[in-house]
Amino acid sequence: METVTAVERIRIGDCKVVNMHQDPPPNPATNRQAPRQRLMNALTGGQPDVLPAAPCYLVLFLEEFQRANYIEQYRRHLRGKTRCRVDHAQDTHFRAEAIYQSYSVFKARPDWIEVPEGSSRAWAERTDIVVQDGVLYYEDRLSGKRLPMNSVRLRSDLDMTGDDPSLHDLHDGREQFRSQSDIDARLPVLPTEELLQSGSWDLAAEVVAYYGDEYFISTILDPPFSDAYDLLGFEGLMLIQHEQSDLFHYLLQRKLKQSQQVMGAWAAVGIHGVYAEEVFTGADIISPKSYDRFVFAYNQPYFSYMRQLGLLSIHYVCGDVMPRLDRIVELDIDAVAVEESKKNFRIEIQEVIERVAGRRAVFGNIDAVRFGPGATLEEMATEVRRQAQAGARARGFVVSTGSPFPLDTNPRLIDTLVSTTHSLVPQSQSPEAGTLRTGPRSD
Repeated sequence: METVTAVERIRIGDCKVVNMHQDPPPNPATNRQAPRQRLMNALTGGQPDVLPAAPCYLVLFLEEFQRANYIEQYRRHLRGKTRCRVDHAQDTHFRAEAIYQSYSVFKARPDWIEVPEGSSRAWAERTDIVVQDGVLYYEDRLSGKRLPMNSVRLRSDLDMTGDDPSLHDLHDGREQFRSQSDIDARLPVLPTEELLQSGSWDLAAEVVAYYGDEYFISTILDPPFSDAYDLLGFEGLMLIQHEQSDLFHYLLQRKLKQSQQVMGAWAAVGIHGVYAEEVFTGADIISPKSYDRFVFAYNQPYFSYMRQLGLLSIHYVCGDVMPRLDRIVELDIDAVAVEESKKNFRIEIQEVIERVAGRRAVFGNIDAVRFGPGATLEEMATEVRRQAQAGARARGFVVSTGSPFPLDTNPRLIDTLVSTTHSLVPQSQSPEAGTLRTGPRSD
């Protein structure tokens, strides 16, 4: 079938959303809202028909399912051949099909679909798929290097070095940034038009074209401070604030400019919202002064620009968020999301909702470890109902998790989270109401 490219879905040079959030009609057979509209209503102060369910980081939980399906599509495509060149449009379609198929492990579908950045045309042009002894490999035609397809993450362009930067989070990356010119060289600001023409957003465009009318399509992005971690590592990120603050401000300004262009690409292909993940900014990690100088100061224009593009924002903050909540809800965001309680801090969803005080919607923080592997279906259902009851006092509430589900979690537990959530009908969005009633299941 013909693949819809991101560039074909926009007018080049205009990064405004072309697939704006028009309300899809209710299902005439059930009078139910589409999952997309249900979640959007919760985020914007509207009235969802039932509570929405959006467990976080399903892209991580489903990654092995997606990769297995993606590889199988190439295996069928080869049909006895030992090699084929990667075709960008076909590879994009294989990735999209793998996303759709991975969600079929659920009997009760969540209200959103998370989509990552896809691969670029440049990567496809230099990559072959090779079969040897029944194993499928990526092969870089320039270097001849091979990597087994089942050993690497199915994300954007493959790094043929096989080096995972997450294994080096304690390193200090400041040595590569001695001056502003070093930052300019390492962090080019690529315009939205160029990003779209790379082909990396064609995957999102295809997912939106297939499922954007029904499901809320989201992606995961990092605000400037958290995004700087990939370059600096944890040690470098902590030290640069105190030892090279002027240079760090310049780096964050550069990150903000590039982030805004990236947002433009996501908006142009028509996704509905962003799960903006923030790490290392909790009260257990940095001071209020550092938070205001290096985090809040850049998050203000970051989220304001997201709003201008028509993207809904869920701001997920890791760590001890409670002392930060009043500051966080000053940002131009649609919803706050938090972790579950950890060893050295306590985050109770009731207290989060009280502190947010109707100023923003709130995502739940079900403990994905406690209510994941080893939990019973009834324990999961009980926790959903407990959090939903607290959520009845929020401006809008979405049942979710505080962290990703462990990979060995039984998908039936996630089904229970979704089906239990969809059986609960909010009576009112007002903080004074605080009630729920049970309705017919929507799954």
